[in-house]
Amino acid sequence: MSTRVSRKLRLSVAALSTIGAIVALIFTGFVWLAISAERNLYMFPFKQEDWYRFLLPSQFVAQGKPVIMLTGPSTMRENLRWGQMQEAFPNYHIYQGGISLGTIEDVMIALKLIEFAYGEDALPDYVILGLGPRFVANLPPERPMKTIVDTYSAWSITTGPNGVVLQKKSAFGAVLAKMRFIGKQPERFRTALRAWAGHFGRSVEEWPLGETILRKAGLLNFWKARVQRQLRSVSPYKFARTAGLSEADLAVYMSGSWWESVFDWDARANGDAASERLRQLMKFLSEHGIGVAVVNMPERSYSRDRFAFEYDDYLGVIRDGVGGAPFLDLSTFTDDSEFFDAEHTLPKGSQRLTDRVIVWVQSLLK
Repeated sequence: MSTRVSRKLRLSVAALSTIGAIVALIFTGFVWLAISAERNLYMFPFKQEDWYRFLLPSQFVAQGKPVIMLTGPSTMRENLRWGQMQEAFPNYHIYQGGISLGTIEDVMIALKLIEFAYGEDALPDYVILGLGPRFVANLPPERPMKTIVDTYSAWSITTGPNGVVLQKKSAFGAVLAKMRFIGKQPERFRTALRAWAGHFGRSVEEWPLGETILRKAGLLNFWKARVQRQLRSVSPYKFARTAGLSEADLAVYMSGSWWESVFDWDARANGDAASERLRQLMKFLSEHGIGVAVVNMPERSYSRDRFAFEYDDYLGVIRDGVGGAPFLDLSTFTDDSEFFDAEHTLPKGSQRLTDRVIVWVQSLLK
């Protein structure tokens, strides 16, 4: 009896071990697939939750060329086209580091996390920093970046007047955080599969024999549309549309939200604190030998008309904070027709804006 039970137990343990090994092997395969896509295809993982990208070591491997990081709020992700930037600066690796709901504090968290988690060599060589009133005002007060790093990384974050401080968690805390992050991997894996599907799909349509077969089968246009759909799904852009919100729809969207606190922000009363946050960021960049160019991103007239502060006071806060860093004010560069909402541009607006920033940055790098 005892022998029979013992044998059943051994068989159960062996079966569970086999299943566990298979699951681990499949998971490892998907991780490899994702890392390959992130390194070779420059896919944008976690499109809807871009904070998680900073937890991926594959995003910060040595590139063999200097790295320019586009960073700041989500307007940097939407308004500066990664492909245009990479084409304009072939001797650099362009990293799209725009942060949804990001502020100065969140950029500091991202940079310090890169340094502490992946090493100082993983930091960018040059930063193009996008600004806007919400970003400078550090609003809204509750934002995802700090919470996500606290929850899913080996580091805990404290913020305050003295800036951003990262502290290493205990070994148990670090392991627990990594286990939690496993739950976020399925979206990363789905993105990798889409990236490889788009990559191989484009290879087939660009292969003369494949193009001929698709054309004769009457499937070429269908095939190209499906490939484009896959590639759009792994791009950073969320607002790749042809038309923006009407002013009435925009008013409904923004009224009663935390945007009211941005409109009511007092640049004179709160300017010193905002300038100090910028100075701390500039000091970090300077101490690490990181070049910087600062761009005040465009706003739709709907927002500019509702700011309670004098815009010159806001610009004074920026200039006080960035000191002698190169600064370009593009607040009125983009027409209202080129916006999707209050600050994110449509593709036609972002392409024109990107060209303007490229010309300016090229003059700085020369």
